[in-house]
Amino acid sequence: MRLAPQTSIFARMTALARACNAINLAQGLMELSADPALLQELSHQAAAPVHQYTLPAGLPALREVVSHLSQHYFGTPYDPETEVTITVGATEAIYTAIAALSEPGDPIVFLEPAYDSYLPAIQMANAQPIPLRLREPTFSLPWEELDAAFSRGARLCLLNFPHNPTGRRLYPDDLLNFRQLAERHPQAIFIIDEAYELMVWEPDEPLPARPLSLRQDPLLRERSILIGSLGKLLGMTGWRLGYTLAPQPLTTAIRTVRQFISFCAPSLLQATAAAYLQTHIDRATYFHPTLLQRRQLTKTLLAQYTAFPPLTCEGSYFFLLPIRDYTDERDAVLAERLTQAYGVATIPLSPFYHDGYDPGYLRLCFARPEEVLTEGIRRLGQAFPPKVPPNGHPL
Repeated sequence: MRLAPQTSIFARMTALARACNAINLAQGLMELSADPALLQELSHQAAAPVHQYTLPAGLPALREVVSHLSQHYFGTPYDPETEVTITVGATEAIYTAIAALSEPGDPIVFLEPAYDSYLPAIQMANAQPIPLRLREPTFSLPWEELDAAFSRGARLCLLNFPHNPTGRRLYPDDLLNFRQLAERHPQAIFIIDEAYELMVWEPDEPLPARPLSLRQDPLLRERSILIGSLGKLLGMTGWRLGYTLAPQPLTTAIRTVRQFISFCAPSLLQATAAAYLQTHIDRATYFHPTLLQRRQLTKTLLAQYTAFPPLTCEGSYFFLLPIRDYTDERDAVLAERLTQAYGVATIPLSPFYHDGYDPGYLRLCFARPEEVLTEGIRRLGQAFPPKVPPNGHPL
């Protein structure tokens, strides 16, 4: 299928932010100081003979590291030879999995709000998208609708936990419900985007939470393709390193397709990531203390400078700002006006819905330097001032 010419909402808002010299809290930029040990390893590997093609499945050492990550954090091993594949970012992995496992016209279920590459990936595979909405205000899963979609013949279901853009994480009850779905519908296969897999937080405390994944249930493990992002894990999103974890039959299908797309991920970066994580697996959470600090700072600043109610983020590095109590503007119009008139860019949620549905939220990224967050939220407060402003005098 040929897609209509379009620019993603992330590219549009980032370009507008640059044009307006605005604070960019829109794009998911991880502006974090790199671990010096990682940069040292990069320099070391650059002088090594690692600059030729790797196997399409990925550098064996990195596949072993990815398997170790799954065992260490989730208690679930994968065979590096037959069940782990290194990709050019998580986005390529999503596209490849859909292309490998669907035929033209196949119904593919996905949940909205959905990251903006999901629908195009389904369309480019000439499959039939079946969008289902998460239920507001808690963005709970529509279990009855999922069950009905599988009953009508759907085989693939694209999921995302922790969820972008809502920040919702997976809970034990969710695992139980997914298992029951899998038992009732033996044809069901789940593709789970876990790009933020270890970025899971206690809702009301500045503490990490225990990560959960469908892979921890034996039945779901055999019916799932897990997609991860080493770029996000290392704080190096521009490295474009992702991976898939899947049982051998599903992995074989994925590898068959992706060898004809990019062939292999960058060899130098694969070697660097492997060497960096091989002896210190806990480096996978190197940035978590900083992200937790920034999450707490953002909550404090929003309470201090804006009218928004107390907000929470269970996973990833995004907050949703509820705007319906303050304006009737469509979210996309408001996001552009905030960028142009107040100098702060956010992401509207309506582009995360296939039909442009506007649930009344803006997404804010808190993985930014403290001074950027402080100034950006101060500017937001000019548009949405608190009832009692920071100086203590009522408006």
